[in-house]
Amino acid sequence: MIQSGSTALVDRYRELEGLKNARKLDVVLMATVSSFGALEKPSDAERRRFVELFPPVYEASTPEARRQAVAALSGHPHVPQEICRYIGAQDIAIAAPFLARSPAMSDETLTTLIETMGEEHVRAIIHRADLSQKVIQALIGCHRPQHSEIPQGNFEVRDGSRDESEILRQTLKAMAAKAGSEAEDRLGLSTLTELQTALLVRFARRGERALFLETFARALGGDRVLATDILSETSGRRLGIALIALGMTKDDTSYVLPRIAPAIANEK
Repeated sequence: MIQSGSTALVDRYRELEGLKNARKLDVVLMATVSSFGALEKPSDAERRRFVELFPPVYEASTPEARRQAVAALSGHPHVPQEICRYIGAQDIAIAAPFLARSPAMSDETLTTLIETMGEEHVRAIIHRADLSQKVIQALIGCHRPQHSEIPQGNFEVRDGSRDESEILRQTLKAMAAKAGSEAEDRLGLSTLTELQTALLVRFARRGERALFLETFARALGGDRVLATDILSETSGRRLGIALIALGMTKDDTSYVLPRIAPAIANEK
């Protein structure tokens, strides 16, 4: 007779007691995940048992078993939020597929992980296909320190004041005339973080211009007027210069421009 998911979970819990062999614990971990995954709609009691059992078995198992278990859970829609947070906080080599794909993670769980975990975890979340507006806003507002907190150079864009924005305008004009694209030509402008770059690429790919504008404006020191002005130029030339000035790579810039400024895509 085939055991029900609930009975199997209880049996796995009993098997855990007294087990010391790592291979046996790997088997218990995968059996536990398999049993829970077979439940179409776990009851509250079954979810509580899984919350109690999964962490200790996971901790006692080998890295390969952990990866397999997390990958298996990545497609399950009923993983409890306690386990979602637990898995989301694991090493990125294991947590990445869960962060990027799990349909079980609530907005609150994703927001908590964005606020508490490192850049690699946040970048994995950016790759999710189903981000809500709440999570997107948390991503846009996420700040991670650069290698150098204050860029070195002639000036910086700090608070988006009109005076600093005018300096930025003049710098962009000078860069356009010079057609400079190397890092030493950037004159100490604020630099895109990797997270901002990932968001700009995502929003460009999905055609989400409003979210692209908001992220771009933050990269320009919070100056939405300047960002709107740059994006309104249909040829995309000013946007390209600004992205290069902010430190975006040639490949990412080449990807973003034709999606945000369609006129570029039509150029021969």
